[in-house]
Amino acid sequence: MIPNELIDRILDKTDVVELIAAYLPLKKSGQNFKACCPFHEEKTPSFMVSPAKQIYHCFGCGAGGNAIGFLMNYEKMDFIESVRMLAEKAGLTLPQLSKGVSEKNSFAEALYGANDSACKFYQENLTGRRGGEAYGYFVKRGITERTAKLFRLGFAENFWQGLIEHLKKQGLSPDVLKKAGLILQNEKTGNWYDRFRNRIMFPIFDQRARILGFGARAMDESLPKYLNSPETYVYKKGTELYGLNFSKEAIRKQDYVIMVEGYFDFILLYQNEIRNVVATLGTALTTEQIGKLKRFTRNVIMVYDADKAGEAATLRGMDLLIAEEMNVRIAILPKGADPDSFVRRESKAGVVKVLKESYDLFDYKMSVLLAKFKAGDARGKARIVDGMLPTLSKIKNAVLKSAYLKKLSEALEVDEESIRAELKKVKPDFSRAFSGEVREGHRRIESNLAEVALLALALESGRFAEKIKNGLGFEPFKSEAIVDILKKIIELHRDSKKVTAAHLMSCFADSANGEIISEAASLAHTIDDRDKALEDCFRHIRKHTLTETLNNIRFKIKDAERSCDFAKVNKLVVEYNELLKGERALGLNNAQRGS
Repeated sequence: MIPNELIDRILDKTDVVELIAAYLPLKKSGQNFKACCPFHEEKTPSFMVSPAKQIYHCFGCGAGGNAIGFLMNYEKMDFIESVRMLAEKAGLTLPQLSKGVSEKNSFAEALYGANDSACKFYQENLTGRRGGEAYGYFVKRGITERTAKLFRLGFAENFWQGLIEHLKKQGLSPDVLKKAGLILQNEKTGNWYDRFRNRIMFPIFDQRARILGFGARAMDESLPKYLNSPETYVYKKGTELYGLNFSKEAIRKQDYVIMVEGYFDFILLYQNEIRNVVATLGTALTTEQIGKLKRFTRNVIMVYDADKAGEAATLRGMDLLIAEEMNVRIAILPKGADPDSFVRRESKAGVVKVLKESYDLFDYKMSVLLAKFKAGDARGKARIVDGMLPTLSKIKNAVLKSAYLKKLSEALEVDEESIRAELKKVKPDFSRAFSGEVREGHRRIESNLAEVALLALALESGRFAEKIKNGLGFEPFKSEAIVDILKKIIELHRDSKKVTAAHLMSCFADSANGEIISEAASLAHTIDDRDKALEDCFRHIRKHTLTETLNNIRFKIKDAERSCDFAKVNKLVVEYNELLKGERALGLNNAQRGS
């Protein structure tokens, strides 16, 4: 669909270090750069980016690829989206795509386009002659005109078909608007009507500033107070964080994030120059949302409403953050306050003060429990311990957990061993292990090391690729993927085309191939005497193949003996002895051969 020559030009104009540095805090490490891997949990960096090879590779989980592969895995883009994004940055134009791919991308683009057109309509309504009440509501909440424009705030008028009629004139069909979650159909009459009416509108953006859907708030006591877009092809609830597209650079720079609940909380903090903030869209925090934050920081300060609902949400979110190995603190607002009203009253300085005085997770939860139970009697102490242990059990760092258990023991004047005994009774929460999507592409590569080493040699020189083909052949290889890659290397050399790890990856649709290539490319620099390494790998693979063949014959001999087919037994024994001579020639002993 896209010529390889064009993909090569795009990769040539893309610096993989510069691309990944926009997402991860890379640090120089010799000739390469390193960071903690974004694709698996780790504390010691094993994720390496090579400016020379223009690839990345994680020595912990095996994830690897070129610039295209990184965008696919990190941003969850498909191949076409990744190439298009890099092409735009490089100032190159992609050709017209094939019908199937074009239709798939066109559908997503149609939904983004419908949402964007709806957003413009709502924005015009806000400043139009019937938008006075809505505009006044935003002003009353402290939002400036500049802020309203930045976040593209709007107003859905109190008409049943205002949006439909407007977008029809632009050629948008009811079917697209329905699939974007903007309109509904009356089951009895079949008539279409607007989903959002007489509400102020908050567009929900993804990290690329595309509009996924909307949050709509009533301006009076109408219920529901908030009405949100349904899930669509482009919008999945529980995966997005409101405002992350605006705040991600500030979060990365300051290395911590302020987590709030609502749209107004986020907007008012951002307007008051507190930029490292996100909102959970008013829903319970999810592992998917935390996963997005981990790309930018592991430090969180939660600032939820100072009421019972806010306290409950804080405790739930805190436990989930701890389980995901985030460093958590909790800022406590005056009773009855929320972030948006507090910043309007106390300005930025007041918020900064509250953030500086934020509580450690232990101290916060203890304060909540001490307000409910009496620490002076035995039953109260037991209730406090029962409340603390589910949270402490989620801490994975053994030293930190031990320190908190000791602190709990001292605070309640209870024997530490008794608390540890109670900790063993806490049942682990397995539900979160199944809440996220299994990333098949990031499994650890288990290809035979000798085969990977041969691929590493072939990447270094076409001479080695030809030697592998002529001296060993492809039949002994266990990894079909490595054989495919080796054949592609030979083909590229034959056609006098560029052969680098980064360019080779773009020849394969399967991300697992990219991971094998990145593993081989990362192994290449450890090989000193390459000709000797080639022969060693040949010998190892031949030994392994011969051992498997001998073991298979032994099983066949046993089967023939059980069947009393002695003619077949004699034939197999002769075959076995002939092969055994070859095994001895290779120097393989009985211990290597196995039982």
